[in-house]
Amino acid sequence: MCFITKQSDYINDYPDAFNFMIKLMLMFVSAFVTTNAPHAESQWQTHESIYETVKSYVAQNINTTAEYEINMVSLADRLNLPLCTQPIQAFAPNLSKGGRMSINVRCGGAKKWSIFVSTTITPFDNVVILTQPLQHGEILTEKHLNLVRQDVSMLHGNYLTQSESILNKQVARNLSAGTAVTQKDFVEPKIIKRGDHVLITSDKLGIAIKMTGVAQSDGRRGQVIRVKNQNSERVINATVIDSEQVSVSQ
Repeated sequence: MCFITKQSDYINDYPDAFNFMIKLMLMFVSAFVTTNAPHAESQWQTHESIYETVKSYVAQNINTTAEYEINMVSLADRLNLPLCTQPIQAFAPNLSKGGRMSINVRCGGAKKWSIFVSTTITPFDNVVILTQPLQHGEILTEKHLNLVRQDVSMLHGNYLTQSESILNKQVARNLSAGTAVTQKDFVEPKIIKRGDHVLITSDKLGIAIKMTGVAQSDGRRGQVIRVKNQNSERVINATVIDSEQVSVSQ
């Protein structure tokens, strides 16, 4: 014989017993969630920890004094890597060059793994650029230049951040507007022209000697040119000091 009792009848007949069962079930569910939730969260290496490892590695190893930005391609959401029992490490063979690269992040713990994070490092710096085109032989002045903050990853270090060293120098080749200039784009201007009369000086054995001469070629400051001594008619080598003077060391 079978007896079927409605739940409502049971609750009405045994209210204390029913409440006890409800409390017991709630305690069991709470204990299960508390026990298993941290375990579920901690069994995988977080993607954020991988990104932080990459950023830390770049900061410690990049060879640049310029500011830079790091952009990483996000890892797939479904990618689950075992939580490493040791600090994870990063490595990249060509980090100093910047640009686009794959940085290897790896775990050397009990459950070893390795992954490549696609990363782009973009260095920025204040760059001296031309505001207008210049022709070979023109003299550079402050009005030709501007300082612009820009991506320098493609310049490979061939740029200037200050203009003092090139001001009032002569352009060595034709340059277009917007060019990031370098030291090699300019030379000292010719301050002596062929046929100019110059003062030849010499300090041989502590005795200062001065004589007049005629330049046999154009010359820049510090350049050695041929000069004819007007007294002896001899042609000698002399170093250009300024627009009116050359010096003989021997």
